[in-house]
Amino acid sequence: MNEDQLLQLQAWVDGELPDREARRIAEFVHTNPDAQQVVSELKMTKSFLTGNEPEMPLPEAREFYWRKIQREIERLEPAVAAGHPAVVPWFAAWRRYLAPLSGLALIAFMSVLSLNLFHRAEEDSLQHLVEVENLSEHVGSISYKSQSENMFIVYLYNKDQDTESDEDFEPVDEPVIQ
Repeated sequence: MNEDQLLQLQAWVDGELPDREARRIAEFVHTNPDAQQVVSELKMTKSFLTGNEPEMPLPEAREFYWRKIQREIERLEPAVAAGHPAVVPWFAAWRRYLAPLSGLALIAFMSVLSLNLFHRAEEDSLQHLVEVENLSEHVGSISYKSQSENMFIVYLYNKDQDTESDEDFEPVDEPVIQ
Protein backbone atom coordinates (compact mmCIF):
# COMPACT_ATOMS: atom_id res chain seq x y z
CA MET A 1 0.00 0.00 0.00
CA ASN A 2 1.25 3.43 -0.80
CA GLU A 3 1.16 6.47 1.41
CA ASP A 4 -1.89 7.99 -0.29
CA GLN A 5 -3.96 4.84 0.32
CA LEU A 6 -2.88 4.78 3.98
CA LEU A 7 -3.95 8.41 4.40
CA GLN A 8 -7.32 7.66 2.79
CA LEU A 9 -7.83 4.72 5.16
CA GLN A 10 -7.01 6.94 8.14
CA ALA A 11 -9.45 9.62 6.92
CA TRP A 12 -12.12 6.91 6.47
CA VAL A 13 -11.59 5.61 10.03
CA ASP A 14 -11.80 9.18 11.37
CA GLY A 15 -15.02 9.82 9.41
CA GLU A 16 -13.58 12.69 7.38
CA LEU A 17 -14.55 11.48 3.87
CA PRO A 18 -17.66 12.34 1.83
CA ASP A 19 -20.29 9.58 1.50
CA ARG A 20 -19.41 8.48 -2.03
CA GLU A 21 -15.67 8.23 -1.32
CA ALA A 22 -16.35 6.56 2.05
CA ARG A 23 -18.37 3.83 0.26
CA ARG A 24 -15.53 3.29 -2.22
CA ILE A 25 -12.98 2.96 0.62
CA ALA A 26 -15.32 0.62 2.54
CA GLU A 27 -15.51 -1.64 -0.52
CA PHE A 28 -11.70 -1.52 -0.88
CA VAL A 29 -11.28 -2.50 2.79
CA HIS A 30 -13.78 -5.35 2.38
CA THR A 31 -11.80 -6.86 -0.54
CA ASN A 32 -8.22 -6.18 0.59
CA PRO A 33 -6.83 -8.10 3.64
CA ASP A 34 -3.89 -5.66 4.06
CA ALA A 35 -6.33 -2.76 4.22
CA GLN A 36 -8.43 -4.67 6.79
CA GLN A 37 -5.36 -5.12 8.98
CA VAL A 38 -4.42 -1.42 8.72
CA VAL A 39 -7.99 -0.37 9.52
CA SER A 40 -8.15 -2.64 12.58
CA GLU A 41 -4.84 -1.21 13.86
CA LEU A 42 -6.06 2.35 13.25
CA LYS A 43 -9.34 1.68 15.09
CA MET A 44 -7.48 0.09 18.01
CA THR A 45 -5.09 3.05 18.20
CA LYS A 46 -7.97 5.50 18.04
CA SER A 47 -9.79 3.70 20.88
CA PHE A 48 -6.63 3.71 23.04
CA LEU A 49 -6.07 7.40 22.45
CA THR A 50 -9.66 8.50 23.06
CA GLY A 51 -10.10 6.24 26.09
CA ASN A 52 -6.86 7.21 27.79
CA GLU A 53 -6.52 10.87 26.91
CA PRO A 54 -6.37 12.88 30.11
CA GLU A 55 -8.60 15.89 30.42
CA MET A 56 -6.83 19.00 31.57
CA PRO A 57 -9.21 21.51 33.13
CA LEU A 58 -8.56 25.12 32.20
CA PRO A 59 -8.28 27.67 35.00
CA GLU A 60 -10.58 29.96 33.02
CA ALA A 61 -13.61 29.49 30.81
CA ARG A 62 -12.83 27.86 27.46
CA GLU A 63 -13.93 30.87 25.37
CA PHE A 64 -11.92 33.29 27.53
CA TYR A 65 -8.79 31.11 27.24
CA TRP A 66 -8.94 30.90 23.44
CA ARG A 67 -9.89 34.57 23.14
CA LYS A 68 -6.76 35.46 25.12
CA ILE A 69 -4.62 33.43 22.71
CA GLN A 70 -6.32 35.05 19.72
CA ARG A 71 -5.70 38.58 21.11
CA GLU A 72 -1.99 37.79 21.61
CA ILE A 73 -1.71 36.53 18.03
CA GLU A 74 -3.46 39.63 16.70
CA ARG A 75 -1.18 41.86 18.78
CA LEU A 76 1.96 40.22 17.33
CA GLU A 77 0.77 40.08 13.70
CA PRO A 78 1.17 43.82 12.93
CA ALA A 79 4.80 43.75 14.10
CA VAL A 80 5.58 40.80 11.84
CA ALA A 81 3.61 42.27 8.91
CA ALA A 82 5.39 45.65 9.23
CA GLY A 83 8.74 43.91 8.93
CA HIS A 84 10.05 44.84 12.35
CA PRO A 85 12.91 42.52 13.20
CA ALA A 86 12.49 40.53 16.33
CA VAL A 87 14.69 41.56 19.24
CA VAL A 88 17.64 39.18 19.36
CA PRO A 89 19.85 38.99 22.44
CA TRP A 90 23.46 40.12 21.89
CA PHE A 91 24.94 36.68 22.63
CA ALA A 92 22.72 35.08 19.97
CA ALA A 93 23.85 37.66 17.42
CA TRP A 94 27.54 37.19 18.27
CA ARG A 95 27.19 33.40 18.22
CA ARG A 96 26.87 33.61 14.45
CA TYR A 97 30.43 35.01 14.29
CA LEU A 98 32.00 33.25 17.25
CA ALA A 99 31.12 29.69 16.21
CA PRO A 100 33.19 29.75 12.98
CA LEU A 101 35.97 31.73 14.68
CA SER A 102 36.25 29.19 17.48
CA GLY A 103 36.52 26.39 14.91
CA LEU A 104 39.23 28.32 13.08
CA ALA A 105 41.09 28.93 16.36
CA LEU A 106 40.92 25.22 17.19
CA ILE A 107 42.36 24.31 13.78
CA ALA A 108 45.18 26.85 14.19
CA PHE A 109 45.98 25.59 17.70
CA MET A 110 46.10 21.96 16.56
CA SER A 111 48.32 22.91 13.60
CA VAL A 112 50.82 24.74 15.81
CA LEU A 113 50.78 21.91 18.34
CA SER A 114 51.37 19.25 15.69
CA LEU A 115 54.18 21.25 14.07
CA ASN A 116 55.85 21.64 17.45
CA LEU A 117 55.59 17.92 18.15
CA PHE A 118 57.01 16.95 14.76
CA HIS A 119 59.79 19.50 15.03
CA ARG A 120 60.72 18.24 18.48
CA ALA A 121 60.65 14.64 17.25
CA GLU A 122 63.23 15.38 14.57
CA GLU A 123 65.65 17.08 16.96
CA ASP A 124 65.80 14.91 20.04
CA SER A 125 63.56 11.87 19.87
CA LEU A 126 65.47 9.84 22.51
CA GLN A 127 65.77 12.57 25.12
CA HIS A 128 63.24 10.87 27.40
CA LEU A 129 65.22 7.58 27.34
CA VAL A 130 68.41 8.92 28.94
CA GLU A 131 67.51 8.04 32.52
CA VAL A 132 67.81 4.37 33.47
CA GLU A 133 66.73 3.26 36.90
CA ASN A 134 67.80 -0.10 38.28
CA LEU A 135 65.84 -1.30 41.29
CA SER A 136 67.59 -4.64 41.66
CA GLU A 137 70.83 -4.93 43.59
CA HIS A 138 71.82 -8.07 41.69
CA VAL A 139 71.58 -6.60 38.19
CA GLY A 140 73.88 -3.95 36.81
CA SER A 141 73.49 -1.86 33.69
CA ILE A 142 75.67 -0.05 31.22
CA SER A 143 74.10 2.51 28.90
CA TYR A 144 75.27 4.07 25.68
CA LYS A 145 73.64 6.95 23.79
CA SER A 146 74.63 7.98 20.28
CA GLN A 147 73.23 11.32 19.10
CA SER A 148 74.52 10.89 15.56
CA GLU A 149 72.91 7.45 15.15
CA ASN A 150 69.84 8.46 17.17
CA MET A 151 69.91 5.37 19.38
CA PHE A 152 70.18 4.42 23.03
CA ILE A 153 71.46 1.04 24.25
CA VAL A 154 71.19 -0.43 27.75
CA TYR A 155 73.22 -3.56 28.59
CA LEU A 156 72.02 -5.49 31.67
CA TYR A 157 74.27 -8.02 33.43
CA ASN A 158 74.24 -10.14 36.57
CA LYS A 159 76.52 -8.66 39.25
CA ASP A 160 76.94 -11.98 41.07
CA GLN A 161 78.33 -13.79 38.03
CA ASP A 162 82.10 -13.84 37.64
CA THR A 163 83.22 -11.51 34.95
CA GLU A 164 85.30 -12.80 32.14
CA SER A 165 88.93 -11.98 32.39
CA ASP A 166 90.92 -10.21 29.76
CA GLU A 167 92.82 -13.43 29.11
CA ASP A 168 89.75 -14.85 27.38
CA PHE A 169 89.94 -12.06 24.86
CA GLU A 170 93.69 -12.32 24.09
CA PRO A 171 94.53 -13.11 20.47
CA VAL A 172 95.52 -16.65 19.76
CA ASP A 173 98.83 -17.27 17.99
CA GLU A 174 97.32 -19.23 15.18
CA PRO A 175 98.14 -18.53 11.58
CA VAL A 176 95.59 -16.49 9.74
CA ILE A 177 94.45 -18.08 6.54
CA GLN A 178 94.25 -15.70 3.65
